[in-house]
Amino acid sequence: MSQEKLPVGSACRAFENIGIIVTVLLTLAVTVLSMTFFRSPDFHADLDFLMALQEFREYSSDILTGFFQIITWFGTSYLTLPVLALVYFGFSSRLGSFMLQTVGYSCMLNGFLKLTVCAMRPWIRDELIIPPGDARVAATGYSFPSGHSTNATAVYGSLALKVGPRCRWLGAGAVCLLLLVLFSRNYLGVHTPQDVIIGFASTLAIILIMCRIFRWLETGDYRVRGRKKWLLFLISAVIGILSAVYFENKTYPEARDAAGNLVADPAKLALDSWQVIGLYLGVTSVMLFSHYFRGYQAENASLKHRVFMTLGAVLLMFFLHRAVPPVCADLFPDRLARALSSFAVIFGVFGIFPVLAAVTGCGVSSAGDEASGESA
Repeated sequence: MSQEKLPVGSACRAFENIGIIVTVLLTLAVTVLSMTFFRSPDFHADLDFLMALQEFREYSSDILTGFFQIITWFGTSYLTLPVLALVYFGFSSRLGSFMLQTVGYSCMLNGFLKLTVCAMRPWIRDELIIPPGDARVAATGYSFPSGHSTNATAVYGSLALKVGPRCRWLGAGAVCLLLLVLFSRNYLGVHTPQDVIIGFASTLAIILIMCRIFRWLETGDYRVRGRKKWLLFLISAVIGILSAVYFENKTYPEARDAAGNLVADPAKLALDSWQVIGLYLGVTSVMLFSHYFRGYQAENASLKHRVFMTLGAVLLMFFLHRAVPPVCADLFPDRLARALSSFAVIFGVFGIFPVLAAVTGCGVSSAGDEASGESA
């Protein structure tokens, strides 16, 4: 037995187990340190690193600053969500579904860690750190962990892990883009190294855990898989409700800049957390909805339909992002309006739109055993 090679599946699961243990322990350890040792006035190694990068920017006449200001945008939801739509509607709806769940769960974890640790931004800790240009504009709220790093890891990390073994150039490109986004947050002086490391590590843990959850969800007949998805949905709903109660009732430190302006408003941070909860519940609702209403599947569509559906999804995403929040703000209280707005964007694009596309003939419904399960 010792001479035999382990099956590929066993090797992958061993890698997942090790990866989950390492990333979870690293996230827990650095989170605790960020709430204790890293807050000590004597600790400034992270700020020294940012100062060294700032000095390089100054001595090099900002030769790389413009490049990294562009690269860092690939970590914002303005680009990661369209990339996700491109994968879901243009290449593989199966892979897109996996990436969508990863985005939702990792963003929820990022929001929980941010509002638990309440780490101040580098320029608040040391006024000598001056991010270039408008780098501060997208760097709102608390610092730990990095939201850009979380978004980039959820999308490009998932892409590299799932596609890399079959398409090495695409996997390598996704890894390179991910690493550049991570480094850009340090280079621009808006995040410390620990912010970026845990944004990456915590999301990698979610990706590896999601691999196991998806395998679990795919075992059994149609009804069994439906019950599993209901269970996951109910657990997610409970997590969302408990998180809302936690975010609303905990205390937050205020943060002011050198001029005394409020840069981390506790009331606004608690309000913004409802957007994350809405996105999270939207993502898990899409999984349950798509089990009973099988819609467009990129794997079964022609190239013309893939292009049409991708463009339609991106345009719909932009339209809902602009149109839904004002309507919700007029109809509901602020907190509920924030949650419903982000829920509507995700559920509309990845839940309703694929079903409507299948009904109108833009995509072929992947019926298979699902159809037989419904008729049984």
